[in-house]
Amino acid sequence: MSIKCILVRSVTYAQKSMDLLERKGITARISKQTADPKYGCSWCVRVRERDLSRALEILRRENIRLTGDIYDLP
Repeated sequence: MSIKCILVRSVTYAQKSMDLLERKGITARISKQTADPKYGCSWCVRVRERDLSRALEILRRENIRLTGDIYDLP
């Protein structure tokens, strides 16, 4: 099972994202991003790859500020 990291701009957005996705039936977890220093203090909302497109649609519809970056987690 592949996990994707959707980067958000703050811990507050990460918490809101996780709560929102969980209410919509998508398992989500948050963590501080550690992939690359270029992402700065962004936070990672972790979702299964199969849920990625639906999760992005939900987050955008609810005006969650995403950085626009998504990467694979091991």
